Amino acid sequence: MDVRYAEYAPGDLPPLLKAQVLSFLRIVWPEGFTGELRYRDWITNPAYEPHHLLYVAGDLVVSHLEIVHVDLSHEGTTYKVAAPTSVLTFPQFRNEGWAGHLVAAACRRIESGDADLGLICCEPHNQPFYAKATGWPSVPEATVVVDDTPTGQSILMRLLSSKAQQHQEDFLRSPIRLEDEL
Repeated sequence: MDVRYAEYAPGDLPPLLKAQVLSFLRIVWPEGFTGELRYRDWITNPAYEPHHLLYVAGDLVVSHLEIVHVDLSHEGTTYKVAAPTSVLTFPQFRNEGWAGHLVAAACRRIESGDADLGLICCEPHNQPFYAKATGWPSVPEATVVVDDTPTGQSILMRLLSSKAQQHQEDFLRSPIRLEDEL
């Protein structure tokens, strides 16, 4: 069966593909589906305008990623941020490059859009994968805090606008504070 690339605007992901991605997320990130969120039927908060990039074989998800969009207030300046998230490849298709291709496509899309800042937050062991797929620099001096808790995640960042470039030192000097996307 041929594997094809597909993109879906916010709210347009077909139900069958959405169900597969949700099922995978429930297994890989169970903490996002507990308590009041136990019956959660959305992948990412719709307020983040998730744009889905996938590789599919027929109606089977091979690999998935979404680009989310948030406004970030940092050191008195507000930035439009675009970030890839919910990157997954089903086990049967791993080590074939699918996720790397999606990450590269997402970064090209982010770089050609209107975001001030492209941002990837990942576990430290995943940083080499993202650096290779994106070409974005790792910023070890930067820290991300979610709901007042440092995440310990590695940060890759592309300063896309002159506004972000002018404030580059701000991102190194003080933590990037994000809200929990749940």
